[in-house]
Amino acid sequence: MRLKKSIPRQFWLNLVIFVLVIISLIVLLQPWRVVQTVTVQSATIPATAIEADANIKKNTPLWRVTGQTNFIVQRILQKNPAVDAAQVTVNGQHVTIKVIEKVTAGYVYQNGQWLVMDRNGRQQKVAAPKGDAPVYAGFKSQSELQQVVQGFVGLELTLRQNISQITLSPNKDNAHRLVIIMDDGNTVYATSKTFGQKISYYPGIAAQMPEKGIVDLQFGAYSHAYGVTQDKPQKNAAEKTTQTP
Repeated sequence: MRLKKSIPRQFWLNLVIFVLVIISLIVLLQPWRVVQTVTVQSATIPATAIEADANIKKNTPLWRVTGQTNFIVQRILQKNPAVDAAQVTVNGQHVTIKVIEKVTAGYVYQNGQWLVMDRNGRQQKVAAPKGDAPVYAGFKSQSELQQVVQGFVGLELTLRQNISQITLSPNKDNAHRLVIIMDDGNTVYATSKTFGQKISYYPGIAAQMPEKGIVDLQFGAYSHAYGVTQDKPQKNAAEKTTQTP
């Protein structure tokens, strides 16, 4: 009579460990849970396009997102050349995708060549400006140009689209004076160091100007019609509320 061989204790130990690992994975991944909502934060790129690039939508298994956000970000960047950076976060069954779009910061003519600049000031040769961003002129310092570029890319889209030319034009009162030509027919005077902050006052001031003219943001917030001397600026109610020291 042959005796049955007993199963080694190590086998049972390995089996228990394997079962525990499987249970842990199930608990961690919760394959029955799905994405309930997806929120896309973007400026001009449609949310549906970002969701398609990320391959995430309502009812997507949550385990395909949890722990894979970096991979999803890389997939968005590879599929959509208009995206400069992205962030994917998971909160319960809600997924938020935030994208930073590439911005053409403007064009500058240097050494007989047109250059296009991105939001980080990187420059690339182009045949000519496309009209989708302002032309910069008069800048002798790259650091001052970069300062103005950074101010520009931080503006609201509608305001960026209204600026056609930014020229550094110093005078005796302001060595860092900017003359900004707006597409709506106004001209703005500003200072390179405070351009990004003060230009945000422009839409409110321009909306209450009775006629086209100058908006002076160098040392305050004033406006006056073309032909009116600058030493006697006209102020309206909107401008008084936006004056700065």
